[in-house]
Amino acid sequence: MNEFNPAAGEPFIKAIHDTETHPGSILVSAEFDNSIFDPSQFASNAVYCPPPMLRASRKRQAEYFAGRYLANEAMSSYGISQFKLLADAKRCPQWPSTLVGSITHTDQYAACIVAKKSAIAAIGIDAQDILDDSRAERVQSRIIDSAESRLITQSELTPALGLSLCFSAKEAIYKALYPRVQQYFGFNAAKLHSINTTDGSLTFRFDPALWILHNERNTLTVQYQIKDQRLLSCVMLYTVQK
Repeated sequence: MNEFNPAAGEPFIKAIHDTETHPGSILVSAEFDNSIFDPSQFASNAVYCPPPMLRASRKRQAEYFAGRYLANEAMSSYGISQFKLLADAKRCPQWPSTLVGSITHTDQYAACIVAKKSAIAAIGIDAQDILDDSRAERVQSRIIDSAESRLITQSELTPALGLSLCFSAKEAIYKALYPRVQQYFGFNAAKLHSINTTDGSLTFRFDPALWILHNERNTLTVQYQIKDQRLLSCVMLYTVQK
């Protein structure tokens, strides 16, 4: 695909492909600078721009374009090109019938992960900037309960980092499960069960209503990566082979 080349000579976005971090999937990510985004990139890169996005701020357009650009890159790895990635009423991307995927972004970073549905039943990814102490204190009660807070306190994580990881992980869980269960569920549907800072993972117990994707087991594991002040969470539920 074409890349944006502003006067400074730097592309707006340059995709990095990763097939090793989450085996069975492809993760495509990129840093970008929304201050140099030009809406003409939608057309020149064959990225579908829904009409409401034409009225959005330049910042929002840049974030949307980055996510969809990376989605096109990821889908092309599975031989699918020129796919019009629409969204449903809940803004959930409607992937090709053979694939599952998830998109995330912050102000300056975007990522997309895609896998074959024959191997992965559900997938979710979420990027977040690590919360500072003040904001973490303000939003903690919305994201975790007292038992989850104790687990973080007993771990090697700082309270702000632990809360940031839970926030991101629960967002990834929602993105993975919502397309299948088709019902809203909040942060309290998944409860932190254990933390493993050695392999970068969090285990959650979740509401029995969501067991549909997990073979009647009520735990699942979210992998995380931390880079500078940003973290990336990913959950993958494997397809049951009959």
